[in-house]
Amino acid sequence: MALILFLIDQPTASALTTVPSNTTILRGTTVSLNCSTDANPAAHLYHFYFNGALIGNSSSGVFNVTVKADGRYICVPINRVGTGHNATVSITAVGEFTSDQTL
Repeated sequence: MALILFLIDQPTASALTTVPSNTTILRGTTVSLNCSTDANPAAHLYHFYFNGALIGNSSSGVFNVTVKADGRYICVPINRVGTGHNATVSITAVGEFTSDQTL
């Protein structure tokens, strides 16, 4: 008789990257935030925050934002075991944002 052990844990070792990878971004530019984590079972939901305020959720770990101001983006991965470790990236917005700017 074989004993099979399945370890389950909340998300750990979270990472948040941006595409483009440069964190100095022209205002009005759309940036993809990519959150990844180690978890078993896999994360099924990712919360995204900007300067502490919830800006959206994603089931894939990818969230697109239009950069309007300097700030800190945070990703919080979640699986059925619990809430994982946060991952952060700070973005510096440069240039002048105007409402008629093509996005």
